[in-house]
Amino acid sequence: MKSFDSTSEINKIRQQITEQCRQAGSRETGIYRLSVPTGGGKTLASLNFALHHALETGKRRIIYVIPYLSITSQTVATFRNMLGLDADSNIVLEHYSTAGLQNSGNTGSIGTSEEEDAKERQRKLASERWDNPIIVTTMVEFLETVMSARGTKLRKFHNMANSVIIFDEIQSLPLNIINPFNEVVSFLSTILDSTILLCSATQPLLERTARKNLRLSDEPDLIDNTDGYEEKLKRTRIIASQESKSCEELANIIYEQALRNGNCLSIVNTKSEARKMYQCLQELNADRQFELIHLSTAMCGKHRADQLARIKVLTDPHDSKPVICVSTQLIEAGVDLSFACVVRAMAGLDSIMQAAGRCNRNGESKEIKDVYVYPLQGEERFKDYLPEIHRGKKLTLQIMGEHPDADLLSTGMLNEFYGMLLQSEDRDGGNSLLDGPLWKKENAGKTIYELLAYNESQRKQFENNTMGERYNPFFAQAFKTVGNEYRVIPKITHNVVVPYGNAMELLDMLGHGELREKIAILRRLQEYTVSLFDYEYKILNEKHAISIASEDFDICVLNGDYYKGEYGVVTETDMSLLMI
Repeated sequence: MKSFDSTSEINKIRQQITEQCRQAGSRETGIYRLSVPTGGGKTLASLNFALHHALETGKRRIIYVIPYLSITSQTVATFRNMLGLDADSNIVLEHYSTAGLQNSGNTGSIGTSEEEDAKERQRKLASERWDNPIIVTTMVEFLETVMSARGTKLRKFHNMANSVIIFDEIQSLPLNIINPFNEVVSFLSTILDSTILLCSATQPLLERTARKNLRLSDEPDLIDNTDGYEEKLKRTRIIASQESKSCEELANIIYEQALRNGNCLSIVNTKSEARKMYQCLQELNADRQFELIHLSTAMCGKHRADQLARIKVLTDPHDSKPVICVSTQLIEAGVDLSFACVVRAMAGLDSIMQAAGRCNRNGESKEIKDVYVYPLQGEERFKDYLPEIHRGKKLTLQIMGEHPDADLLSTGMLNEFYGMLLQSEDRDGGNSLLDGPLWKKENAGKTIYELLAYNESQRKQFENNTMGERYNPFFAQAFKTVGNEYRVIPKITHNVVVPYGNAMELLDMLGHGELREKIAILRRLQEYTVSLFDYEYKILNEKHAISIASEDFDICVLNGDYYKGEYGVVTETDMSLLMI
């Protein structure tokens, strides 16, 4: 860390933050927060804390939990580089699951020796048990592990004991699991002797729920001078409007700002909006003055990684090129990119602040740069199936109305936003959204919190079934019901391999070789996989755009006509239909 350049003011602050985290490693086991403004270097600072704290307290491993699949490999590469580990080292395990495939982090060549067989068995066992010194995983994998009743998942839960568990970008925690999450991490810390670190540039107020069930340490913040750093790291200002814009109007604003600043990042709330915005900008950019790049979860992981790599080259401060990027919110957390200007569709204040973190990130401009925010017309139709985006947007507009002259990037405004957000859905002891409502019709009205606590509904059911006999045992937790039905993303999804990069070559290889070779190929196929919502899968299936690539492993593949280099998965081969 000491070898890093410390000539700029931002890098000096990053080193100060890292040093404070290193010193904080001597603290006792507990639940802590690392609140660092965007661009403050919290990834390496949190690792520094974790390593020194593990050394000081004898913790067995470090578990790093990331909100998005798209940035796990980036984080693993950073850790390996910082710790001097090669790709074959088993010190760091990257683990997540897609379509039942387990990723061990190894995408190297397929070996044929007995030694390779032994390594394959070791990696598979490691992914089931999480007994490596450093684990990098996703929030989806963490939550579905701790909510599971299955033995394979519980082995991982068992190995979370006596660990340092870091939750990066904790503001991305779904609102509908906050109270069960608070209980789990409080249990991990208080009973299983693990230290929890909650990291974010926009720290949510998880301890302020009506249940008040997050057992933070007495002095929970690792960094004392957050206000001072906030001012010194201030590189942007929010210029927000309450005037709704059409897609065409917002595209014009984006293009004008790109002309003025040399490049621009545009972030919208849905995949369909991103596609339409991209098409509007194509018309404006008929002379190809800018390179247009589109980013979306409709693209497979390898496709997104390639697009991000292109952007990094194009925005290099030493040799920048004119570029406009249109993205969904996947670019907001953990992606180390810097644009001269950002234009964002109205959303929750936390998302807006994260978007601002992609602007002038490294202080390339000494002048404060502008982040423009506008409501996008027609989003009312999304409120039923994207309620969190709708709720956040509504609260931000309310705050703007009540505090017209306030700095929306201030901690005070963020705290007010989170306070309003929790209050809007939190009812002490009632059927709160924060308690984790189950989504199947037969469990309407039941929550994860209640089913794993007193379980009043099932006790009453027992009483009804037995003609009035009371269920007296103290324990009545419905572990199996919660384990079977809890999903971070409740909508039904289908995973398909898409024809991008080496995907089709890997599918051909899957038909040959020994089982261990096929398992290695399955791991590599994960980065060429896209998750489709049920309605998308049905549309594509009706068009005969999806076929079985491997019956042995139940792998589906998408027809190449329905995967575009600009958009990823599409449900219409003629993309002009999006403009209707």
